[in-house]
Amino acid sequence: MDKRIVYTGDNGVAAVVIPTPEYLANGGTIEALMEKSVPEGVTDASIEDVDSIPSDRSFRNAWTTSDNSSVTVDLAKSKEVAKTKIREARDPALVKQDVAYQRADESGDADEKAAVIARKVVLRNAPADSRISDSADVDALKVAMNTIVDECSS
Repeated sequence: MDKRIVYTGDNGVAAVVIPTPEYLANGGTIEALMEKSVPEGVTDASIEDVDSIPSDRSFRNAWTTSDNSSVTVDLAKSKEVAKTKIREARDPALVKQDVAYQRADESGDADEKAAVIARKVVLRNAPADSRISDSADVDALKVAMNTIVDECSS
């Protein structure tokens, strides 16, 4: 079966319920699963074709649904997800720069200290990079996010 149940979860993100092959093989129906799995009070649950659900999970926490429609990827929420992923990538790099600064300080190397400070500023500013805010669609955002993550990791 190539159907999924879609509804808005408590966190505002689209929830997707996938029936197991065993459930279906034992006579379960997608409609019965919808009755069992969708929380009481949810008004936007729908049964959708698997092809209408995004296959790219890069911005999974930005998936939305409304008015009995399939899943869409919210660009504004995706930008927040991208910023979070960039922060996660840059944090280990900031720790390395802290060590580099301490070593430069211990050796009295003012030039290296200034270089480390400059690298830390770039890392701290990475989530606010204009390539994220200027992205016009999710595909461009993904490219920008991956590029900035790579820059933070190198």
